Amino acid sequence: MVNYTQIFKQGYKVSDSERAVDEAAFDDRYNYEKSKALALIKNDMEYSLMRGSLVSGSGTGARQLRGVKASLSLITAQSGVSLTETMLNDYLQLVWDNTSTEVNAIYCDMYMKRKISGFTAGSTKNVNADDRRLVNAVDVYEADAAKLVKLFAHRYVSISGTDTNHGVVGINEDMYKIAYLRKPITKEEDGTGADFAGGNIITELTLQNDHYNSGFWANAHL
Repeated sequence: MVNYTQIFKQGYKVSDSERAVDEAAFDDRYNYEKSKALALIKNDMEYSLMRGSLVSGSGTGARQLRGVKASLSLITAQSGVSLTETMLNDYLQLVWDNTSTEVNAIYCDMYMKRKISGFTAGSTKNVNADDRRLVNAVDVYEADAAKLVKLFAHRYVSISGTDTNHGVVGINEDMYKIAYLRKPITKEEDGTGADFAGGNIITELTLQNDHYNSGFWANAHL
Protein backbone atom coordinates (compact mmCIF):
# COMPACT_ATOMS: atom_id res chain seq x y z
CA MET A 1 0.00 0.00 0.00
CA VAL A 2 1.37 3.39 -1.04
CA ASN A 3 1.98 5.96 1.66
CA TYR A 4 3.70 9.33 1.92
CA THR A 5 6.06 10.60 4.56
CA GLN A 6 4.90 13.51 6.68
CA ILE A 7 7.07 16.17 8.28
CA PHE A 8 6.36 17.00 11.91
CA LYS A 9 7.79 20.16 13.45
CA GLN A 10 7.31 21.75 16.85
CA GLY A 11 9.09 24.89 17.97
CA TYR A 12 9.92 26.28 21.40
CA LYS A 13 11.37 29.61 22.50
CA VAL A 14 12.31 31.25 25.79
CA SER A 15 13.49 34.82 26.23
CA ASP A 16 16.74 35.47 28.03
CA SER A 17 14.77 37.43 30.64
CA GLU A 18 12.59 34.38 31.40
CA ARG A 19 15.66 32.21 31.82
CA ALA A 20 17.19 34.73 34.19
CA VAL A 21 14.14 34.78 36.49
CA ASP A 22 14.16 32.27 39.36
CA GLU A 23 10.70 30.72 39.01
CA ALA A 24 9.44 28.36 41.69
CA ALA A 25 7.57 26.22 39.13
CA PHE A 26 10.59 25.58 36.90
CA ASP A 27 14.14 24.48 37.58
CA ASP A 28 14.92 25.58 34.03
CA ARG A 29 12.25 27.23 31.87
CA TYR A 30 14.16 26.38 28.71
CA ASN A 31 14.24 22.64 29.45
CA TYR A 32 10.56 22.79 30.41
CA GLU A 33 9.56 24.37 27.08
CA LYS A 34 11.73 21.91 25.19
CA SER A 35 10.11 18.95 26.98
CA LYS A 36 6.65 20.40 26.31
CA ALA A 37 7.47 20.72 22.60
CA LEU A 38 8.51 17.07 22.54
CA ALA A 39 5.19 16.05 24.11
CA LEU A 40 3.27 18.16 21.58
CA ILE A 41 5.02 16.65 18.56
CA LYS A 42 4.38 13.15 19.90
CA ASN A 43 0.72 14.07 20.22
CA ASP A 44 0.64 15.27 16.60
CA MET A 45 2.29 12.06 15.46
CA GLU A 46 -0.22 9.94 17.39
CA TYR A 47 -3.12 11.80 15.78
CA SER A 48 -1.78 11.38 12.24
CA LEU A 49 -0.83 7.73 12.69
CA MET A 50 -4.41 6.97 13.71
CA ARG A 51 -6.46 9.45 11.62
CA GLY A 52 -4.21 10.79 8.86
CA SER A 53 -5.57 11.05 5.31
CA LEU A 54 -3.26 10.49 2.35
CA VAL A 55 -2.25 13.84 0.78
CA SER A 56 0.43 13.99 -1.90
CA GLY A 57 1.52 17.51 -1.04
CA SER A 58 1.04 18.90 -4.53
CA GLY A 59 0.22 22.59 -4.83
CA THR A 60 -0.08 24.44 -1.54
CA GLY A 61 -1.20 21.45 0.56
CA ALA A 62 1.28 19.85 2.94
CA ARG A 63 2.17 16.20 2.44
CA GLN A 64 0.33 13.90 4.84
CA LEU A 65 0.60 10.21 5.67
CA ARG A 66 -2.24 7.70 5.57
CA GLY A 67 -3.12 6.64 9.12
CA VAL A 68 -4.42 3.35 10.48
CA LYS A 69 -8.13 4.11 9.97
CA ALA A 70 -7.69 5.22 6.37
CA SER A 71 -5.48 2.22 5.55
CA LEU A 72 -8.03 -0.41 6.57
CA SER A 73 -10.21 -1.86 3.82
CA LEU A 74 -12.33 -3.99 6.17
CA ILE A 75 -14.69 -1.25 7.32
CA THR A 76 -18.14 -1.85 8.72
CA ALA A 77 -20.56 1.00 9.48
CA GLN A 78 -23.85 0.27 11.23
CA SER A 79 -25.37 3.56 12.27
CA GLY A 80 -27.45 3.42 15.43
CA VAL A 81 -26.49 -0.17 16.25
CA SER A 82 -25.01 -0.96 19.65
CA LEU A 83 -21.87 -3.09 19.62
CA THR A 84 -22.44 -6.63 20.90
CA GLU A 85 -20.00 -9.40 21.66
CA THR A 86 -21.27 -11.37 18.66
CA MET A 87 -20.58 -8.41 16.36
CA LEU A 88 -17.08 -7.99 17.78
CA ASN A 89 -16.34 -11.68 17.18
CA ASP A 90 -17.62 -11.31 13.62
CA TYR A 91 -15.13 -8.48 13.02
CA LEU A 92 -12.29 -10.57 14.42
CA GLN A 93 -13.29 -13.45 12.16
CA LEU A 94 -13.45 -11.08 9.18
CA VAL A 95 -9.75 -10.35 9.59
CA TRP A 96 -8.93 -14.03 10.03
CA ASP A 97 -10.91 -15.00 6.92
CA ASN A 98 -9.18 -12.37 4.78
CA THR A 99 -5.61 -12.62 6.05
CA SER A 100 -5.27 -15.83 8.11
CA THR A 101 -3.87 -13.63 10.85
CA GLU A 102 -5.31 -12.54 14.17
CA VAL A 103 -6.15 -9.14 15.58
CA ASN A 104 -4.02 -8.63 18.69
CA ALA A 105 -4.94 -5.05 19.65
CA ILE A 106 -8.15 -3.04 19.76
CA TYR A 107 -8.16 0.75 20.05
CA CYS A 108 -11.26 2.73 20.99
CA ASP A 109 -12.44 5.56 23.18
CA MET A 110 -13.00 4.96 26.88
CA TYR A 111 -16.75 4.41 26.46
CA MET A 112 -16.22 1.56 24.01
CA LYS A 113 -13.31 0.13 26.00
CA ARG A 114 -15.52 -0.18 29.05
CA LYS A 115 -18.23 -1.75 26.93
CA ILE A 116 -15.89 -4.38 25.47
CA SER A 117 -14.29 -4.96 28.87
CA GLY A 118 -17.74 -5.86 30.15
CA PHE A 119 -17.86 -8.80 27.74
CA THR A 120 -15.19 -10.56 29.81
CA ALA A 121 -15.76 -9.13 33.29
CA GLY A 122 -13.94 -11.06 35.99
CA SER A 123 -11.69 -13.04 33.64
CA THR A 124 -7.92 -13.12 34.02
CA LYS A 125 -5.39 -13.45 31.20
CA ASN A 126 -1.60 -13.63 31.22
CA VAL A 127 0.18 -11.02 29.10
CA ASN A 128 3.78 -10.32 28.21
CA ALA A 129 5.33 -8.25 30.97
CA ASP A 130 7.64 -6.62 28.42
CA ASP A 131 4.72 -4.68 26.94
CA ARG A 132 5.42 -1.32 28.61
CA ARG A 133 2.01 0.06 27.66
CA LEU A 134 0.50 -2.24 30.28
CA VAL A 135 1.57 0.16 33.02
CA ASN A 136 -2.00 1.45 32.70
CA ALA A 137 -5.07 -0.71 33.12
CA VAL A 138 -5.44 -2.80 29.98
CA ASP A 139 -8.02 -5.53 29.53
CA VAL A 140 -7.49 -8.59 27.40
CA TYR A 141 -10.19 -10.17 25.25
CA GLU A 142 -10.07 -13.74 23.95
CA ALA A 143 -12.10 -15.14 21.04
CA ASP A 144 -12.00 -18.10 18.67
CA ALA A 145 -10.58 -15.97 15.85
CA ALA A 146 -8.21 -13.97 18.08
CA LYS A 147 -6.69 -15.61 21.10
CA LEU A 148 -5.13 -12.61 22.84
CA VAL A 149 -6.48 -9.14 22.07
CA LYS A 150 -5.31 -6.24 24.21
CA LEU A 151 -7.76 -3.36 24.64
CA PHE A 152 -6.38 0.17 24.64
CA ALA A 153 -8.20 3.45 25.24
CA HIS A 154 -7.08 5.78 22.44
CA ARG A 155 -7.96 9.46 22.37
CA TYR A 156 -8.13 9.78 18.59
CA VAL A 157 -10.20 6.83 17.40
CA SER A 158 -13.30 8.88 18.20
CA ILE A 159 -13.25 12.63 18.77
CA SER A 160 -16.12 14.49 20.39
CA GLY A 161 -17.53 17.10 18.06
CA THR A 162 -15.91 15.49 15.02
CA ASP A 163 -17.25 11.93 15.08
CA THR A 164 -20.98 11.55 15.64
CA ASN A 165 -20.63 8.03 17.07
CA HIS A 166 -18.06 5.81 18.73
CA GLY A 167 -15.61 3.71 16.74
CA VAL A 168 -13.47 0.64 17.23
CA VAL A 169 -10.21 -0.16 15.44
CA GLY A 170 -8.78 -3.67 15.62
CA ILE A 171 -5.41 -4.54 14.06
CA ASN A 172 -2.61 -7.03 14.08
CA GLU A 173 0.13 -4.76 15.42
CA ASP A 174 2.85 -6.94 13.92
CA MET A 175 1.71 -5.71 10.49
CA TYR A 176 2.21 -2.02 11.35
CA LYS A 177 5.42 -0.09 11.82
CA ILE A 178 6.48 3.53 12.07
CA ALA A 179 8.98 4.06 9.26
CA TYR A 180 11.26 7.08 9.78
CA LEU A 181 12.80 8.92 6.86
CA ARG A 182 14.36 11.30 9.36
CA LYS A 183 14.66 10.38 13.03
CA PRO A 184 13.55 13.06 15.51
CA ILE A 185 16.22 15.73 15.85
CA THR A 186 16.46 19.00 17.73
CA LYS A 187 17.74 22.05 15.86
CA GLU A 188 18.61 24.62 18.47
CA GLU A 189 19.23 28.31 17.86
CA ASP A 190 20.74 30.79 20.24
CA GLY A 191 18.64 33.75 19.08
CA THR A 192 21.74 35.80 18.35
CA GLY A 193 20.69 39.44 18.32
CA ALA A 194 17.11 38.54 19.29
CA ASP A 195 17.49 38.02 23.05
CA PHE A 196 16.05 34.51 23.19
CA ALA A 197 16.98 30.85 22.96
CA GLY A 198 14.91 28.16 21.28
CA GLY A 199 14.72 25.67 18.50
CA ASN A 200 12.63 23.13 16.65
CA ILE A 201 12.04 19.42 17.02
CA ILE A 202 11.69 17.90 13.55
CA THR A 203 11.00 14.42 12.23
CA GLU A 204 9.71 12.85 9.03
CA LEU A 205 7.94 9.50 9.00
CA THR A 206 5.14 7.39 7.62
CA LEU A 207 3.00 4.42 8.62
CA GLN A 208 4.10 1.11 7.13
CA ASN A 209 1.22 -1.33 6.67
CA ASP A 210 2.28 -4.79 5.54
CA HIS A 211 -1.26 -5.97 4.70
CA TYR A 212 -4.26 -3.78 3.91
CA ASN A 213 -6.68 -6.32 5.45
CA SER A 214 -4.75 -6.75 8.70
CA GLY A 215 -7.47 -5.12 10.76
CA PHE A 216 -10.97 -3.67 10.85
CA TRP A 217 -12.59 -0.35 11.54
CA ALA A 218 -16.11 -0.53 12.96
CA ASN A 219 -17.61 2.92 13.04
CA ALA A 220 -20.92 4.55 13.99
CA HIS A 221 -21.76 2.38 17.00
CA LEU A 222 -23.63 3.83 19.93
